[in-house]
Amino acid sequence: MKFSRFRISIAIQLILIAATTLSFFWTLDQEYMLITSSSLVILWILQLIYLFWYLQKVNRDIIKFITAIKYDDVSIGFNKDKKVDKSFEQLHYELNKIIHDISEVRSDKEIEHQYFQNTIKHIGTGILTFDESGKIEICNDAALNLLNRHNLKDISELEKTQAGLADSFKELKPGNNKLIKLSIDNEIVQLSVKAANFKIKERKIKLLSLQNIKTEIDQSEVDAWQKLIRVLTHEIMNSVSPIKLLSGSLIEMFEENDKIKTIEEIDNKTIEDSVLGLKTIRKRSMGLSNFVETYKNLTQIPKANFSEFKIINLFDHINTLLKSDLEQKSIDFNYNCTPKDLIVNADEKLIEQVLINLIKNASEALLNCEKPTINLYTELVNDRVLIKISDNGKGISPEVLDNIFIPFFTTKEKGSGIGLSLSRQIMHLHGGNVSVKSKSNVETVFTLHF
Repeated sequence: MKFSRFRISIAIQLILIAATTLSFFWTLDQEYMLITSSSLVILWILQLIYLFWYLQKVNRDIIKFITAIKYDDVSIGFNKDKKVDKSFEQLHYELNKIIHDISEVRSDKEIEHQYFQNTIKHIGTGILTFDESGKIEICNDAALNLLNRHNLKDISELEKTQAGLADSFKELKPGNNKLIKLSIDNEIVQLSVKAANFKIKERKIKLLSLQNIKTEIDQSEVDAWQKLIRVLTHEIMNSVSPIKLLSGSLIEMFEENDKIKTIEEIDNKTIEDSVLGLKTIRKRSMGLSNFVETYKNLTQIPKANFSEFKIINLFDHINTLLKSDLEQKSIDFNYNCTPKDLIVNADEKLIEQVLINLIKNASEALLNCEKPTINLYTELVNDRVLIKISDNGKGISPEVLDNIFIPFFTTKEKGSGIGLSLSRQIMHLHGGNVSVKSKSNVETVFTLHF
């Protein structure tokens, strides 16, 4: 209804202009109305000027409205003058409402921005974002403290903290975790760095989360050493205790009251028992020597020779090597690589060693199982390559699961206990890891993370 007032006002003005025009032409034929004609011309001009001004008022209000939005100035309003033309009441009301709504949205966004900034600033995890040129977008206090910087404007400034650090951050791929050691004020800081990429208005931004995990690593190392020491102590004592007891018994055979027996006091049975005891000591000594040699081999892993190769070719080779042995055990072995041309950059021989060890472990776990099956396959998760080995054997109990990667820990009678530990170390050489999930009598899955 109020919008129609504007149209009615325009229509009235056009009618008046038309009436003035007609009156002007009518007065031209009347000689005595010369002054009236001149007055009508002036009136006609004034009416056109007023109509133009009236129409321009809409443009002026729109410009005023745009200015209010541009500068977020809610003080710029309409209809504040009570003498305003009734024709523009509804227009001014709607414009005022839009200004108010936009102002509210901007205010909410500003509050959210401040909330976001304060949250980022106070969280304990370091947050760092930068664009393709290296310009820092966000860097919270935690990140500055971890990197030993008072401020950061460009990623290249990290070279002052440690040479090569900026390049390490730039080259970190999305979804990857990287452990970076920094020496700051003669103190070692171990950062766990994770990257993510995203776009803002066609600008590529990299986001890094930084966390000092030195305390956690130290605690993990202490726990690992304690577990290893327990295993080493157990293995060494298994050899030393019999040697100690046997050597004591042998001494008693040839000594009495701290005096060595004479030849006449030594009979053949004593000699036979002595030889048997010495053989046992030699056997346990050789076992202890082999144990030490095994430990030596565990700590001397060859350096990885990286090269790109197709995983399917590696799977084909493993199938050729193990097919006969698995068929003899009636184990159904399946392998699949998706996509077929999936490539990984690694030491092929070392990875082959890991896979063969895991498959042999799986085959041993399938003894006395119905329809024994081993599956070897790949997965891609966030551009990361995963190789998985699953079996439907008896599984691994939760108590054993926590210890299977500890050197020399084994549940097998003739096991050395270094296979899984060696596999994990090989994966660490590749910047990856090996993990396991097991559900008793359902499925056990070992996963190689590249």
